[in-house]
Amino acid sequence: MKVFSSSTLDLENIICDELKKGSLIAYPTDTIYGVGCDAFNNQSIEKINLIKGRNAPMTIAISGIEMIQNKLNFNNWKEINKILKDGSTCIVKEKRGAFSSLITKDGNIGFRVPQHPLLQSIIQLFNSPITTTSINRTGSEPLTEPQKILKEFGTEIDILIDDGKINNSPSKIYLFKNNGFERIR
Repeated sequence: MKVFSSSTLDLENIICDELKKGSLIAYPTDTIYGVGCDAFNNQSIEKINLIKGRNAPMTIAISGIEMIQNKLNFNNWKEINKILKDGSTCIVKEKRGAFSSLITKDGNIGFRVPQHPLLQSIIQLFNSPITTTSINRTGSEPLTEPQKILKEFGTEIDILIDDGKINNSPSKIYLFKNNGFERIR
């Protein structure tokens, strides 16, 4: 695993190049450390599921709703933007086949706009969603310190962005159903 400080010069371009190659990236978010990849690279998504020891849907990180709104069966953007503004996650219906079945469930896709400035810059430059899921083995607590991430996942993840210890509350999650959003976490 290559480790970069979050203050590394030209880090956003380095990470974008790695995402295009299919690399798995451990990165800081506004809540915890996440692991992700290009949201349209099934091979990389399968690697994340293998590492985590599960097969489950994944949220995607976006720079703003404009990035994916043409892929959603939804049109109340004002309501979504209200939820997204604080880094919360929305789950809504996707247009059929808009995203990989590896990251969706029952035709739904989860997405959030992370508030971490470096992650925002990376997503904007990459100009495409990246997957975002906590960095841990299924059933274990998410890792919050770069040294523990390196020790646990050093041979399985390609890049780690070290931004020091992060241990904030997980994001709230809202599911759209019955013509409204219901908070599920």
